[in-house]
Amino acid sequence: MTHETSLLSRGLRLLIHPSDIAAMVTLATVGSTSLPASPSSSKSVVSSATTSISPIAPQSVTSVTLGQTGMTAIDQMYSPSGSLLSVLKPIQIWERASNDALTTLMATNFASRSSSFGFKYLGAALLERFKNGTEDSDNFSQSIIQFAPDAEPSEILETITRSQLHTRAENQVSLKIQTVGGAQVELTLGSQENGMALQVQVTGGTLTEADRNALAKLSGAFQDAIDGLASDPPRLNLTGLMQFDSTVLSSVSLHTSLTTDKGENQILDFNADSKQRSVSTSGPIGSMKVNVDLTNPTIIGNAKQQAKAVDNYLKQFDAAQKRGHGDATLMAMFKDAFVGLNSNYPALTAQQRAEAVVTPTIQLNQLDRSVLTGLADFSASVTQNSELSNPYRPNERDAFSYQLSQDSSIKGRNQLDRSITQKQQSNLTASYHEPLTANQKLELSTELKSQNYYYHQIKDEASSAAAISYEKGAVVHASLIQSASQSAQLQKYVLGKLTEDKTTSRQSSHSEDFLELFKASTQGNDAKAWLDSYLGQQALSAINDMVFLQPDPTQLEEQSKEKNLALLVS
Repeated sequence: MTHETSLLSRGLRLLIHPSDIAAMVTLATVGSTSLPASPSSSKSVVSSATTSISPIAPQSVTSVTLGQTGMTAIDQMYSPSGSLLSVLKPIQIWERASNDALTTLMATNFASRSSSFGFKYLGAALLERFKNGTEDSDNFSQSIIQFAPDAEPSEILETITRSQLHTRAENQVSLKIQTVGGAQVELTLGSQENGMALQVQVTGGTLTEADRNALAKLSGAFQDAIDGLASDPPRLNLTGLMQFDSTVLSSVSLHTSLTTDKGENQILDFNADSKQRSVSTSGPIGSMKVNVDLTNPTIIGNAKQQAKAVDNYLKQFDAAQKRGHGDATLMAMFKDAFVGLNSNYPALTAQQRAEAVVTPTIQLNQLDRSVLTGLADFSASVTQNSELSNPYRPNERDAFSYQLSQDSSIKGRNQLDRSITQKQQSNLTASYHEPLTANQKLELSTELKSQNYYYHQIKDEASSAAAISYEKGAVVHASLIQSASQSAQLQKYVLGKLTEDKTTSRQSSHSEDFLELFKASTQGNDAKAWLDSYLGQQALSAINDMVFLQPDPTQLEEQSKEKNLALLVS
């Protein structure tokens, strides 16, 4: 007998041939990347790191049983002659013996565990293996658990039994990819202080060569997503995962649950397919959610228009954060999610193209697109966890909540009789404390002498509604209606006494009627020439600049003055 491991009801029994100890040391040494090769085996490998040991005669077998009365959890090991061989060091338990590339990489990462929660390069490696893999190697599982020499046997048995590293580790990453052919690929990675695990499962079908190539192409994107979440501060780098080949893969979803250095949990859920994209996160700072609806691809503009729209919204996000004193890290993640989900929209699938042939969709012209943002419809929100920063007045909380949405509608019997509407709206609610002077340090407590501060309460709303309609091919209505309101309440406290309470409100509305301009651009022999001319393109670009939300009432008034369309028509 060379070596054997078995789980007994009374404990963990190790039957170890002394001549095998040196080989097992290689596997067990923390940080070692040299792992023993082994035929495929489902047996666990239980080993412990030791100092240099000289082999003993093959016929000598030393038995160490854990859990027996009078023995320590991990005892010292002796030769039959009674001489001390070594003092055992931390126990490492591998799920399977192997020297494959993934196991070697796991050993290296487990030894360092200094970045990406121990997942450095592992995400990419899991997907890259599909490129040259076969059906026999699709399903793969490996894990390592480490225990101190004095660990209780019951602890070891319990941990092994429930396989927590694969399902409930402190840091968990799960990527699910559905192929058009019906197969589902799931990759999971888990890590915590005393262990690490990874697993690949293919169910529901067999992967084709095209499937394997498409999976391998996502390797870098998967690793980028992991590394982004592991960075400090965390970032959402999901753009690459949305660039999957939709002719081969039908959906991609990512779930992560990661523990920060402070022991706080950060959760992310991402889903993408041909009809929708969504990202949601929750963590110690707050939560955010972005949903993008891809079921109405007709409203999506060209790349230039999309870029302009995204840039416009990012400026709005920055303005909202500054006005409401929102957390910069949380807002950065929100911006990452918004940009990622509104980039690289998928091309129409074969099914969508087939449906378009059977039921022709209404096509939009230059006039229609001038009153649209060019982005797919979406809803987005970011909410900072409220904080009780003034114990003297618990009803005063620091908070930040921001919502934004776009909703579009295309109706009509045919191309000649159609109507398009697009609505946008935003809402900001925030409150925060601020020192009375810029160089003053705010240290609020239950003592009156600390109660010197401003308390701000913000409530803003904005909306924009654009519409255009046709009858018998002629424009009969084209308009833009916008509004913005801002309210700010300022309360000043000196030694706990309210000395000032002031509310400032501003609101503005603006409307434009594009009917006469659009009529002139679609009627007469020179209509098309005007639309294609520099003047016509400038007019349409000016209209498009106006359709975006403007949450600042003062800026809305200024914008309406600057975009005087009468000058463009003349």
